Amino acid sequence: MNFKLKSTNERKEKKRRCPANLLALDFATSGIKAVRLRKVKDRIVLAAADILPPVGLDAEKRPVLPRPLAAYYTALCATMENTSLRVFSRVLSEEEDLQAIVRENLAVPDDYRARGRVLFRARGKRESTVLGVAVPEQSVQHYLSLFSSGAPAPYSLELSGLAAFSAFIYNCGDQTADQTVCVIETGARFTYAAFLHRNQLQIVNRFDIGSEALVRQMQQSLGVDADMAGTILAGRSVDVSAPIRQILGPLTKQLSIYREFVERQNKSVLTAVYISGGSAASPYWQTAIREVLGFVPEVWNPFEKLELPPEGLPARFIGQESRFAAAVGAALAGMEAV
Repeated sequence: MNFKLKSTNERKEKKRRCPANLLALDFATSGIKAVRLRKVKDRIVLAAADILPPVGLDAEKRPVLPRPLAAYYTALCATMENTSLRVFSRVLSEEEDLQAIVRENLAVPDDYRARGRVLFRARGKRESTVLGVAVPEQSVQHYLSLFSSGAPAPYSLELSGLAAFSAFIYNCGDQTADQTVCVIETGARFTYAAFLHRNQLQIVNRFDIGSEALVRQMQQSLGVDADMAGTILAGRSVDVSAPIRQILGPLTKQLSIYREFVERQNKSVLTAVYISGGSAASPYWQTAIREVLGFVPEVWNPFEKLELPPEGLPARFIGQESRFAAAVGAALAGMEAV
């Protein structure tokens, strides 16, 4: 999506040269997913990847970065509280202030950083389509302040879910170019869901549902501790489909409504569902989504189209590639590869 919150000077942003060596840090609840990419001519190489200990909003120091992650600039993405995002339609003129339009449509106060991207610009008095995002300025300043001096310097900041969708377009866009698909990014506290038609974003939303909510539900339903609840969710040793359906109900209900809207709007049919994030491989998530959308969600690999040298991805992360989707997307957006 290449949707950044850092810069407030569009002209200066367009003039600056994209870094060829960029570290991306995804500040997630379960840990900081770190990916360093290098651009070598027309190739993008995975130079290093790691998962660092989590850092909360009250942290005063930047994370300690191992030597393989060293870079002059970092593209940041984060799971931030009290965030608003929406795809909306509006008649636009070239002279209008897009940030002001986003602020008006999302109805956010002055202490929010608002940014917008025109997804489709119509001519004349026809409505254009805009993706708008607003984040509390306090949250933006917190993450930028962690890198206020020394290297790496902050290059951009965006929402983790939108960054993951950027990585999806880069890796899977060729095969979905003529399709209508649903893309889901799961996290510990939030889940992002988007519907795309011919790789154009139609609907996007963030839900206050994640793996932490499922673990709490298991603890209450079965009377087990958090570790055992996580083990149960990772397999099928205990049938917990009923409480899972209950907790995921608000998400799956909206997915059904979104599907009907997008199919009617574009006179198309849904052809596939893709999923990434920490809960992507969970059989319960996959079953719940299949029951409402009719497709088993496909776990996709954000490194698929990158060049992977042997030292790029440590062996301990093999099979967990989808956890890095947001970090990869933030780096690709920073390099303007998406």
